[in-house]
Amino acid sequence: MSVSDNWHRQQDEIVALQAIFGESAVEICEADGPQRSFVLHAPLDTCEARASIHFYLPETYPSSDPPIFEWISAHDSNADSVADKPGYVIPRRQLVLSKDMCSDIEHELRRAWMEDMCCDVVIFTWVTWLDTYLAELWPRPATPIPLPRDDSNSASSVPAASKCTEQIHTPHVDSPLADASVRENTPNIFTGSALEMKKSIFVAHVAKVYSGEDVQAVRDELMRDKKIAQATHNILAYRIRLDNGSICQDNDDDGETAAGKRLGHLLQLVEAENVVVVVTRWFGGTHLGPDRFKLINNAARQALEAGGFIEEQAKSAASKKTGRK
Repeated sequence: MSVSDNWHRQQDEIVALQAIFGESAVEICEADGPQRSFVLHAPLDTCEARASIHFYLPETYPSSDPPIFEWISAHDSNADSVADKPGYVIPRRQLVLSKDMCSDIEHELRRAWMEDMCCDVVIFTWVTWLDTYLAELWPRPATPIPLPRDDSNSASSVPAASKCTEQIHTPHVDSPLADASVRENTPNIFTGSALEMKKSIFVAHVAKVYSGEDVQAVRDELMRDKKIAQATHNILAYRIRLDNGSICQDNDDDGETAAGKRLGHLLQLVEAENVVVVVTRWFGGTHLGPDRFKLINNAARQALEAGGFIEEQAKSAASKKTGRK
């Protein structure tokens, strides 16, 4: 491949990165000699962070050499969302690279360029891998915490909570009689078949729910099982259609970063309503990388289908369409 061919492949790659991440995410630097360079402000969705990386593209890239990168910085993407939430602050995470991490990501860039891409453009492939790699090593995203406030102005200074969020926080029941009553009213829970990879096991539990209290009751009932309670993660997502027609939805990663959001997205894709899904994972000792997200969602989808939860929703939607005619 000639220098001219390399230049065109580089240009195509830059245009593709702008299309994927947005034009503002790719900051073209002034050329200093034949080598072109740019800074990529890459969203690391699994890490809930954003990294700024300076790439240098030699004339011999991609045909003969990989790109060269310089790590600039990384910061919480959560910090941007908290700026729109007055009265809250997010504790800062130390998102840094150790010497071993630098060595790993440099090695992976060369390996992916040579083996996966067969000496072709590689930056998007590498950034996708980088997100998964760092998610297992960086600290979990911190939860926004409220700033101290003047109690005399509490009515006006407390951020308004959504009706959906308020529903999910139910008081703990201590009375044995009350506890028996709660268990009697717990929705029926359907448990799907287990999926296994490298000794990690994934099992999904699904139930019909119509309120935050139902969601909490399902979670509490599952946690009575010691095996489930002691699992590595219990990822939860739910979608409920309220009386006013709006959708109430939320999720909980339970330590498996971004898994709750992905599970919630699955419920949206299959148009599931009045459903809660809890996927239990027992870690088998081997990191699965991005495959774990596929297994979590596959376990959930199979349980939704096997339990008839998706089918019921499809019939309900079809019935509504027929009624409109």
